[in-house]
Amino acid sequence: MTRSLIKLICMFVVLLLMTGFASALTGAGGGEWNYSSTLYVQENSGKDLSGYQVNILLDSSNFNFSEAGPQGKDIRFESGGKQLSYWIESWEQAAGTASVWVKVPYVKSNGQSEIKMYYGNTLAEDMSNGASTFELFDDFINSRLEYSTWESNTNGGGQVGFSSGVCNLIVPVKHPNGFSVLKSKEDFPINSSLVVKRKKVTTGEDTRGPILLQGFVDPQSETKNWILMETEQNSEMYTSWSIKNNKANLKYEPWDLSDVNVQDNVWYISETAWYQEGDEINKVSWFKNGVRDTKMDVVSSEETPYVPGTNMKIFLKSNTYVEGSPNTGYMAIDYVFVRKYTSQEPTVSFSKAQTEEQPAEDVEEIKIPELVLPEGKVLSVRYFDVEDYDDAILSQFNNSGVNMVFLRTTEDTIWKCERFIKTAHANNIKVYAMLFIPEGTNATSGKDQLMSTVSAILDYNAKSLSDFDGIDITLDPCTEDTEQACQDNMLLLEEVRQKTTNQIPLAVDVPASYDMAELANVSDSVDLFVLMTYDAEDQLSDIDTIADSLAPKMGEIRVANSKAMIDVMVPHLPSENATTSELVGSVYDYYTNDPAFTGVVMTLEEDYSQMIPAPENASTQEESQTKQTPGFGIVSVVLGFALVYQMKKEKR
Repeated sequence: MTRSLIKLICMFVVLLLMTGFASALTGAGGGEWNYSSTLYVQENSGKDLSGYQVNILLDSSNFNFSEAGPQGKDIRFESGGKQLSYWIESWEQAAGTASVWVKVPYVKSNGQSEIKMYYGNTLAEDMSNGASTFELFDDFINSRLEYSTWESNTNGGGQVGFSSGVCNLIVPVKHPNGFSVLKSKEDFPINSSLVVKRKKVTTGEDTRGPILLQGFVDPQSETKNWILMETEQNSEMYTSWSIKNNKANLKYEPWDLSDVNVQDNVWYISETAWYQEGDEINKVSWFKNGVRDTKMDVVSSEETPYVPGTNMKIFLKSNTYVEGSPNTGYMAIDYVFVRKYTSQEPTVSFSKAQTEEQPAEDVEEIKIPELVLPEGKVLSVRYFDVEDYDDAILSQFNNSGVNMVFLRTTEDTIWKCERFIKTAHANNIKVYAMLFIPEGTNATSGKDQLMSTVSAILDYNAKSLSDFDGIDITLDPCTEDTEQACQDNMLLLEEVRQKTTNQIPLAVDVPASYDMAELANVSDSVDLFVLMTYDAEDQLSDIDTIADSLAPKMGEIRVANSKAMIDVMVPHLPSENATTSELVGSVYDYYTNDPAFTGVVMTLEEDYSQMIPAPENASTQEESQTKQTPGFGIVSVVLGFALVYQMKKEKR
């Protein structure tokens, strides 16, 4: 009797916990989720995976489609108390099959992560969102080109057209070099895969149709590095690679390796995977409808390092034949996305119903430590491209506990920030305009242009219904003459203070190379110091070294009765990475009783290079790339709404 009662209580508690979280899922529409399943994601490559897109295949053996809503609109995923981003690639209710991509926050090397799948809510809204799930996503549903995502180029009558949510790369006239191209504005690192749902459509007399290419090209020049999969002839029967590694001065073009074998005007999924395996061996593979074609595998070696490893942009092209035959037509694209990729991808298993005689086997659940901010403290992140913004980005920030964003802003993009700010405010996130000294200038020579931008932001705040909560001015990086740089920066800070006439307070971001004593005179002009824990030479990644390095600066700040935030460089947001969550959490724990400490600024590793302006008149591209490596540090000015309120309060 006692054992039965205990079991009943345990079942009730589990049901209560499950229902409690399920009711917190977004887009409920006032309904509740009646069903849930447990899924286990097994890591197989021997690497920690963060923010990895896992493909979940549902069928009658692991899922009851009659219990879910039409097209899976009520499906939701959760792990470690966080709702996960997902995108439904296909949902065939009648056939009982579906393909869903889920962005899993973290899976430990050779370990297993548990996620929950909820469904069975007839009132739920569709929350499938490719933009929040993948590194890049476009389904062309608006039947137009998103210029924040794409660059386009055409020649010889080539066009980029749209019809019913499909993008068409068209070569409509006879021309020996007619083409239509799409290239992403963003570049991606190795261990990325480009997935395109596409078809070839022939419209002219030449039944071979156009030549189609997809893959990766160098961000600076398409002729420098590239990995391109090329198909031609009827049913794309010739499938080849064209690969160039500029660093190794090698070009590799193995022709006619395979056959797509898909008839004209028939959809299929073409995937180009570019990845690194073992001892920095770069590889390329190709998949048709999710099945790897091993005849297309290309492997670099020390002797023949064909495959480049530097960041590249994605590239799609429809082209005529060189002899100028009337092979008109187009590549039709239903959707395209970029996902993370490993050579041995994670596998997914489903929990099975257990009887009393066969209890469920315990599976170690690997969770990301939850980051809980102390009351009144700030967690901020730097964000660099407002034109690439969608609501999913702010959702990611919310999931990580971010309550302040430094948003890169120029005089030309100020009004483009209004929608971002409005949505951020609705999510209780403050927004600060992040400004940079113009390229090729310093705190003295770039002063006029920067001050003009400050004035434009103040004017915007006077007219807009969604004000910036502050301004983040990134000043002249430290030069070899650190003392002179400090003097120039202090003069600029004083002028900014005069321009803002104390309407909003100032903060200075202190580069790691600066001696705090050099900025002692600035404390009268600023209200907040942001202490950087990284530079070109070093990156502090644990609380002990951070605390030891910042101790003298924090001491000076306490003596001046000032406030400080600590800027750390991280690979991912805390909700996506256990190491980041632990590092940021340890900073808050260490400084919890420090009266000078107000919060943490996060700079993502992939964005750090954007914080340093490109040099003027670089003699070569290689020299330019070398000089763009982040320098000694940055000085920032942050004008914060919360501090404005505190200043006004103190003045009263």
